[in-house]
Formats: sequence, C-alpha cells, structure tokens
Amino acid sequence: MLGSKGRSDGEETKKRIVQKATQLFVQKGYGAVTMNEVCVTANVSKGSLYHHFSSKEELFLYVVEEDTKQWLQEWDNKRSETTGIEERFYALAEHYAHDFQNPLIRALEEFSRSRTHPPEIIKRLALIYDSTLRASRELLQEGIDTNYLLTGDLENYVIIVNGMLEGIGRVAEISVQAKTPEDIMKYYREAVRLLLQGMRTH
Repeated sequence: MLGSKGRSDGEETKKRIVQKATQLFVQKGYGAVTMNEVCVTANVSKGSLYHHFSSKEELFLYVVEEDTKQWLQEWDNKRSETTGIEERFYALAEHYAHDFQNPLIRALEEFSRSRTHPPEIIKRLALIYDSTLRASRELLQEGIDTNYLLTGDLENYVIIVNGMLEGIGRVAEISVQAKTPEDIMKYYREAVRLLLQGMRTH
C-alpha cells in the first residue's frame, strides 16, 4: 500500500510540475524560464524536480511532446466525427488554424535555434515534428487509396500540404492586413479548396 501511495504522490507531483512548467513556457518562452522558477511555481523542492526531469531541456521537451499528443488526440476525435475525404481536409485545416498561435510552437522554435543540440535532442525534435505529420500523412494516404486524390509520392505530398498549413498562419501573422480569427480560417479553407482542385482525380 505504501509503495502504491508513493507512486501516486509521485505521479501527482510530476503532473503538477508539467502543468506549471507549461504555463511558464507559454507565458515567457523557453529561454526566460528557470528551473528555480518552476520549483517555486509548482511548489516542489529542487530534489523533487530533478528526480522527475534531469534538466530544463528534458522538462521542455516533455511538455512539448505532451502538447503534441493532445493535438493529435483532438485531431483523431475530429477525424472520427467527420465523413468524406474533402470534409476531413477542411477539418484538418481548421485544426491547424485553431493552433497556429500556440505559444509553445514559438517556444519550440526558440529552443531549436538556441544552440547546437546533441544527437539525442535532435532525434527527439525530429520525432515531435514527424508525429505532427501523421495527421496529413494518413489523410493523404486515405485519399490516394480511395482514388479521391491523384496517385503521387506520398512523402512529397506530406511536405507540400504541411508547408501550406503551417505557412498560412506564419504569413498571416506578419501581413499588414487586419486579421481576425475568421479571416485566418478563410485563408485555410481557401487553401484547401485550391489544393484539392489540383489534387483531385475528378
């Protein structure tokens, strides 16, 4: 019983650390957050924090990995509620549109550029990015398999579609035109319309 309670307390502590660290990374980015600050905000000792996460890098990557899992889970839910390839492409575009201002994406970009990372960190960063590609890869594969989309190089399609979906948000952010969330959504929907116009078999 004691062992079980210890594990439970440990899991609760880890959950609290992750929750508070996520808030800090969202508010301040990667570089401005310190492990001391995480300790104070999460109300844990340094020993407890370093028991769960050996470094700020480790903590940050865990936060981003969890956020990515949640994003994919939300997409899986949306996809299961949507029928038809075309409707799913529009749903995926909307999923990207809702997430393009996610502050953790900016923090991840800051982290990626901040220094030369060792191979194990580079591998984790690559896995995070590749896991986000799963959403479009599976949808494109479904489109090809059902003959809805023209047959082509799947991985080329994945890069093109993700470049479009990620790029729209970035360009819209720096554009001088006034942009509301509704405007951003229109850009995404129009992009999918144009994309499918060129990729459909008929």
